[in-house]
Amino acid sequence: MLALSIPPKSALTHALASASKAALQGPRTGGNPQVGCAILSPTGRILSMGYHRGAGSTHAEVDALSNLKEDTGSAPLTAVVTLEPCNHRGKTPPCSRALIEAGIKNVIWAVDDPNPKAAGGGEYLRNQGINAMPASEVGIDENVLAMAREVSAHWVQATRRGRPWTIAKVAQTLDGYCAAKDGSSQWITNRLSRAHAHRIRSSVDVIISGTGTVLTDNPQLSARLADRRILPHQPRPLVVGKRDIPADYYLAGKAEQARTHDLKAVLESCYQRDEIFALLEGGPTLVTAALKANMVDELHIYQAPRLLGAGRKGIGDLGISALTSSLDFQLQQVKELGGDVFLALIKEGASCLPD
Repeated sequence: MLALSIPPKSALTHALASASKAALQGPRTGGNPQVGCAILSPTGRILSMGYHRGAGSTHAEVDALSNLKEDTGSAPLTAVVTLEPCNHRGKTPPCSRALIEAGIKNVIWAVDDPNPKAAGGGEYLRNQGINAMPASEVGIDENVLAMAREVSAHWVQATRRGRPWTIAKVAQTLDGYCAAKDGSSQWITNRLSRAHAHRIRSSVDVIISGTGTVLTDNPQLSARLADRRILPHQPRPLVVGKRDIPADYYLAGKAEQARTHDLKAVLESCYQRDEIFALLEGGPTLVTAALKANMVDELHIYQAPRLLGAGRKGIGDLGISALTSSLDFQLQQVKELGGDVFLALIKEGASCLPD
């Protein structure tokens, strides 16, 4: 039964929307989920906001509590959080205890914590006499609830599967070629597309390339601006394959090398390093292998307005012989980049989260 002191549904909906926006101020890389929290008065007025600023920093709930400057006396306060409060001590104490010690009486969250090490915060709170429940039980607007779930959706999926949310990038011509017959490929796409791709790089934890691409292109696998300045966040470069990288190549001694073709094992090892977002920029061999292994969650295609008619395909043979066996993706974004077209697609079912 809901406590009499719980704020009205409209206030809870507004608070969850505000917490979701606050969560996005925190970094999405670094292994931790983006989380936001709002503290409400009994009437539903937002008294303070908080969000998680990255690994080792205070969690959203504690941040919101520290921002609570108003003397509310013994008034029963409500915490609305995008993710279930954690129930374990990692680099910081458990948020479930912090909420109890602060005298919070109602705790409402959008997404259950899937991490077995941290889950159970809601149950612990209820056992301590706190009115704690998922947001779906209090009649919060479904659109706002969906927005809140989306905030941590990639982290939730990575946690459940034990591997990062994996993005595969392909740059190709209108007829699907990433290189001409003579092997030349720099540059298929234009300057704006390359700048856009570098911004994507700066939003992931690890960037993975195959040895074939490294030996052909000698890439840096860094995230840079158009004037070649390095962006603040840099993904970890990782090379997959058994061939050696020559000592005079840029990545020699700078990138780790996974001497295997077992991409599943590679991605699982990335997750063990708290890497939640992985970007495959490994050329057609690696991308095709990832697609065949059902390891691609998101596909980024940069399409240049040119034709080659022959050469090397951006995506190779997937072993599909019938239309009914196709790998299907859902279009998420289309962006024009100075004549090139960027397509962002998500594998069907990849981002589905249970209610």
